[in-house]
Amino acid sequence: MNRVRRRLIVLALALVWPGLAIGQAVAIVGGEVHTGSGEVLAGATVVIEGGTITAVGAGVEVPEGAEVIAAEGMVVTPGFIDAQTFLGSGPTAGGALINLVGEAGDAIAPQVRAVDRFAEDLAPLWLQSGVTAVYLAPDPRLLIGGTGAVVKLAGTADTAIVAEETAVAASFGETAVGDTAPGRDAPVGRTTRQGMIYDFRSTLIRAGEDAIEGEAGGVLGRLLAGELPLRMLANKPDDIETALRVAGEFDVRLVLDQAAGAAAVASRLAAAGVPVVVGPSVIGIGDGGPMELKGHSPATAGVLHEAGVRIALSTFGSRGRSVAMEAIVAWAHGLPQEAALGAVTADSASILGVDGRIGSLAVGLDGDVVLWDSHPIGTYAKTAVVLVDGAIVFRR
Repeated sequence: MNRVRRRLIVLALALVWPGLAIGQAVAIVGGEVHTGSGEVLAGATVVIEGGTITAVGAGVEVPEGAEVIAAEGMVVTPGFIDAQTFLGSGPTAGGALINLVGEAGDAIAPQVRAVDRFAEDLAPLWLQSGVTAVYLAPDPRLLIGGTGAVVKLAGTADTAIVAEETAVAASFGETAVGDTAPGRDAPVGRTTRQGMIYDFRSTLIRAGEDAIEGEAGGVLGRLLAGELPLRMLANKPDDIETALRVAGEFDVRLVLDQAAGAAAVASRLAAAGVPVVVGPSVIGIGDGGPMELKGHSPATAGVLHEAGVRIALSTFGSRGRSVAMEAIVAWAHGLPQEAALGAVTADSASILGVDGRIGSLAVGLDGDVVLWDSHPIGTYAKTAVVLVDGAIVFRR
């Protein structure tokens, strides 16, 4: 179908149907359905009832009384997920690279919860671009920065919080040993890598001996018990190697964040089964960002995928272009198109530990669905309709 006809379909959709309420049955009929896990279903139907997907496939019967959305000539995908952001209701500072959201204080603060920054309408422009959920990360300057959360970009706290605590955040390298945003008070901590690793190991040893009380001790106990993974921001290859050694020493599940130099140790990461959250694709050096990022390349995601490393994509920010553009840039630099789609849908949800709720078009998962006028991993793709929990939250 040519692009003009697709545009007419989008316009017709906007004219003919009212917004759908949460809980109302809806059937998205006749689209090219990309489930997020690599499966592509031509002329398929997605049925959502009570906010949950109840059927996906060709020849699926439309429930009586369901609102029908005609999707012929359109591409249907899960809502996109940004796997590392600093959105929130608190003050932010810095540029697009790092929008700091923490406060001056101790560099070890595992009790801090990023979910407490949740607010409604966090990023309406991202929502319009097809992003329906994000990972809220703690302050990246902290050696141990608390727990991250996964939230949706539509709904209230009762419906939008997917997981209040999904990982314990930490940071090695320049981000943790120095302030990266002029004008902000840096957390109080070591200023050498040796001292930083000493503090990190000492903290986990004390936690293992039940010598840390209160909420901080509880969070670290869950980390050591394997209930929560460790999200480690590390960029230089030697810092990544250190993260691998420390994670192995304490037998904790490791996920790497940003990892600008990961391509140099891709085989090690693949052998260790450590996933990487890659991004952002375009980085400006010298305006407050750590110089260790100069090893970054927009081809990193493709190199890691080729080596067998599971990846998700992120903006590592709180404004500007959405993770949809990150996927397009990664595809343009070697990441296969369906792998790029997976890195912002099913693979991202799996790495975040929320694949039982979001990230795929599958029975039993939340009805977070996007209709596009063409394949979303492409230069000219536009969203036509965005649904969260089966309710229309945007239509062009």
